[in-house]
Amino acid sequence: MNRFLWGVATSAYQIEGAAENDWTDWEARGRLKAPGVRCGPATGHRERWRADLALLPTIGANAYRYSIEWSRIEPKRGEFDEAALELESQRAEYLARLGIEPVVTLHHYTHPRWFLEDGGWEHPQSVRWFSRLAERVGAALPNVRFWVTLNEPIVFVLGGYLGGMIPPGRKSFAAAAKALEHLLRGHAEAAAVLARSRAGARVGIAHNMLDFAADRADSSLDRRLAEAGEALYNRALVEAVATGRMTWSFPGEGRADFRIADLVGASSYLGVNYYSRVHLRFRGLLGPVGEFFYRDRHGRGLTDMGWEIHPAGFDRVLKLAFQSKLPILVTENGIATSDDRVRCAFLHEHCLILNHQLARGAPIEGYFYWSLLDNFEWLEGFRPRFGLFEVDYATFARRRRPSADLFASLGKTLASNAQGRASQGSDAR
Repeated sequence: MNRFLWGVATSAYQIEGAAENDWTDWEARGRLKAPGVRCGPATGHRERWRADLALLPTIGANAYRYSIEWSRIEPKRGEFDEAALELESQRAEYLARLGIEPVVTLHHYTHPRWFLEDGGWEHPQSVRWFSRLAERVGAALPNVRFWVTLNEPIVFVLGGYLGGMIPPGRKSFAAAAKALEHLLRGHAEAAAVLARSRAGARVGIAHNMLDFAADRADSSLDRRLAEAGEALYNRALVEAVATGRMTWSFPGEGRADFRIADLVGASSYLGVNYYSRVHLRFRGLLGPVGEFFYRDRHGRGLTDMGWEIHPAGFDRVLKLAFQSKLPILVTENGIATSDDRVRCAFLHEHCLILNHQLARGAPIEGYFYWSLLDNFEWLEGFRPRFGLFEVDYATFARRRRPSADLFASLGKTLASNAQGRASQGSDAR
């Protein structure tokens, strides 16, 4: 029987930075909310990775989701850095010695500078460039079983190709649709490559899902907009991995409809990243048709990202994800807060939802809290604090938060319950 994966998640750039990539260029152009902020070495993880990974057994984790930094692996097109690949091999081997299952993400927002200069995800060759990366990394990590090809492709495309908020800063629905098609083709090809590199490889996409609601409950236009938002943001990708067809419609912007035959069967699980609920309000037919808001409707307060704390939405998006007919990994779930008591409450409430779904026999195979450490939070810089371990950015010292102890306790309970249910199912058969 496969064990229930209980772990934490990070991404390479957010905890160790990079010498140069599309995000370092974005920061240099002053495109963050705090224009003077630079990621730099982030949390200093690259020099402290052994000590950081050694924290995992102390919080009861048996799995760790992390990413490679493409710009370090392939700093120039077609030229791979063997020292960088060797470091990734060492990390994976160290995790194995700790008894930790590595879950490796290939694409977590960042790109080598050459990738965007050569056309980015709008270029048809981007699919080949990405599958080549998967081939080289897969060969360097032959014992890694779990892979995430793409982290939050819908978020990336909306922010980078439609909203112009993150690299590459495009504002075109046609560009967004083309990039999305190439990302999904890249996933299918990378999944095939990884399956060839290791028998039994488990490959999926980490899909960010929001709970959607009408801002005005009595407004039929708000309700229709919320339905459209859910279709665009949540449902389209769930249906695409199951059927190979992506139908992607953005009110007031455009519609894309394409098929990728190889997408069917490419994923062995679907990853779910869940953080919050969003309320949509219809504005009118001229200009943007809607606005979105994070509301504090239940008096819980908003997170330090300004997001609503809404555990019930976790249950709702999981039910939608089940429609993919794939096993589910909760690849991210977390909260930015300077008050660790709030973090503890968040963890407890979301794990109650998780336990309830597992008790019903839901096909959930693991859960990853975001994040192990405080980290560089993209446009927000270093202000939000997501970590079970606090980072002092002046000294890079780590301090264990009480939520780390709660995380360990919850993991024991969930693992025990999952084991018991699996044994009952086996006996029944």
